[in-house]
Amino acid sequence: MPTQPSKQKKWLTTLKFLAAYLVAAWTFLQFVDWALNRYSISPYWVDLLLWIFVGIIPSLLIYFYNQDRINKLILKKREKIIFPLNILLIMGVTYIGFGNSDLGATTKSIDYETESGEKRSALITKEEFRTGFYVFPFKPKEVDSSKQWLQFGINYLLVEDLLQNKNLSPEVANANNTQDKVRGAGYFNDYYVDGEFEIKDSTYILTAFIRKSKTAKIINQQTFKGTDVLNIIDDISVFVTDNFTSKEFNRPKYLDINVKEFTSTSLKAIEYFIEKDYTNAVFEDETFALAYLENGKRNLTFNQGKYEERLLADNAYKYRSRLPLQKQGEALILKNLAYDEYNNAEQLVKLQLEVNPSDDTYNRILYNIYGRTKNLKAYTQRAYDAWANKKSVNNGALLIEAALIREDYDYILKQIDLVSLADLNDETVFHLKLRPLILKGDIEEAQKIHDKFKLLHPDLEKMTKVNDIALSYLKNNKPTDEKLQRFEGFYRSNNSEQTYTIWVENNTLLHYTSNQSIMPYILAGDNIIVRGTASSGKTVLKKFYPDEIGEFYIFEHFEYRKDRNYKDWSWKMDDSILQSERLLESNQLDSAKVAYEKAIETNPKHYYLKDALAYINYVKSIDSTALFKQLNEVVGTYGPRKFWMEDGKLFYKRQQMENGRVFPKIELLPISENRYMNLTKIGDHFAFELYNGKPTKSFIYQYSIEDEEWRKSELEGNTFNRSD
Repeated sequence: MPTQPSKQKKWLTTLKFLAAYLVAAWTFLQFVDWALNRYSISPYWVDLLLWIFVGIIPSLLIYFYNQDRINKLILKKREKIIFPLNILLIMGVTYIGFGNSDLGATTKSIDYETESGEKRSALITKEEFRTGFYVFPFKPKEVDSSKQWLQFGINYLLVEDLLQNKNLSPEVANANNTQDKVRGAGYFNDYYVDGEFEIKDSTYILTAFIRKSKTAKIINQQTFKGTDVLNIIDDISVFVTDNFTSKEFNRPKYLDINVKEFTSTSLKAIEYFIEKDYTNAVFEDETFALAYLENGKRNLTFNQGKYEERLLADNAYKYRSRLPLQKQGEALILKNLAYDEYNNAEQLVKLQLEVNPSDDTYNRILYNIYGRTKNLKAYTQRAYDAWANKKSVNNGALLIEAALIREDYDYILKQIDLVSLADLNDETVFHLKLRPLILKGDIEEAQKIHDKFKLLHPDLEKMTKVNDIALSYLKNNKPTDEKLQRFEGFYRSNNSEQTYTIWVENNTLLHYTSNQSIMPYILAGDNIIVRGTASSGKTVLKKFYPDEIGEFYIFEHFEYRKDRNYKDWSWKMDDSILQSERLLESNQLDSAKVAYEKAIETNPKHYYLKDALAYINYVKSIDSTALFKQLNEVVGTYGPRKFWMEDGKLFYKRQQMENGRVFPKIELLPISENRYMNLTKIGDHFAFELYNGKPTKSFIYQYSIEDEEWRKSELEGNTFNRSD
């Protein structure tokens, strides 16, 4: 009768088989990894197979130990349970881990049509397989105020350059200390880029570092020298690209335009551009297409003026051939938006999003288009899909807003918890749960989270007080449809052409800002609504004021950030006001006069309606020849102010940026011999001091809403002598 092997010998044999299995599995994985890279197939297969190979080990150990018996198909009860259970667990874990992962090719072919109508196709890397990383500022070794702009200019231009390569997904970030860099980059990326620079005898010396996002450890670095900083940025771009992209022959290749080509050869123009002084940037280089484009996007976002929007869009489109292909697409989209061709813009944006699904610019435009039509289903689904496709800070912020709109509170709370697990010591992410908890009605838990955040960040008191007001109110007051519906309406800014639509959807108060996005607001008082958290960098409070019959007719907007505050007023627009404006815009002055008289009767506190009526009455009281002469006399330069005639209309634009403000092109409408209103910044009147009937000085009156009166500004920058 054969002797049974000892347990020790059986375990030794088992371990030998296991070692052989591990070596074979590891060798196979190395081959698979090589094959996947060479033939552009999803690298997730390596991870999936690794989980399977490791997960099956419990069953293999049992098999190797009892192979003599099992080979004879003699299975004990425990093995009949463990083997299927092991397989089911592996299937469950791999489904959870890889169920939403793309296991196909890392590339895809897209079809597109050129402006000339030619149909083309291109092979691009799918976004899921692009290497994502932040690029932080390059720190100066010595303080030099004249070159300080380079600190934030190098990383901005580097990212613009790198974005041409669709194997990469770089993002600009402006944190300066290591702790903030690690915190920001570590959530969703494995690496980040930063650097340092100095200037010696007109030679730029830049050192770029590629670091691990979790530890800030340098994994590669290189120093570049030269007399042209823009050429050096091109070299750094090559260095970064070589570190983050595969050398395989079938990796998609992309056109790489030099920084000078898609920006400007004028370093002064680029300095103005980095400082967001786009007016002076194009003054230095009138072909600076990227400056026109960025200025146009900003003007469109904040509705500074329709004339300015179209001027900037036209120039960006005119010089678009200097831009990378994706930016050329932005220029065309901007032109369509500026001229209210929203259907064309939507189609173009969707084409661009096939190439860059998570591109912030294109997504903002699409959100804006969906917001205009209150297409909440498409609006929120876009955010959910973007988050599923790519985990990033921007996509996370959009997901929060979308989940609040859907009232999907438990889902977003779970997602925030999952992100928190990436950094258990984080002092910020947990506070993002504040608004979902408030809107869910869990005020007690929301208060605990808010108190913890305030304890950790006492320096953010200005921002956190907005949520203090909401929490204090909601402890004793429950939001109702009746309370929320009081805020509904269509409003316009006192300081720009920006408009706001506020309405109730299900149980949530929603707020759409023209050319921006939809945001959920929280009831914080009988006449107060708020949004935002200090952890996201901005909070907003809107205080509404009732008229004699108790209906809101105006709101005061307070915006708080860490480094600045902002205040504005906005007026509620009813049908009579909107009808008056349409008639005035179409120059139907007789009908507009009747309409404005009716609108003033209905809205007596809307002071600017009286100005529009004054304009109508004035131009009807003066013949066209005398009116043209009056307008033409104004034409000229008064300090930074420029006035000119165009198509029989008088226009104004301040040529200089002031305290970060950019002044739009505005049409001026006469209400007397020396005073002019406008429909862009309705709180400003432009006036002139006359000598022998001719303007010699320019100054501004501003309307005080609190005191309900016009006042001449006594600031030094208000009155300017004519200089031509």
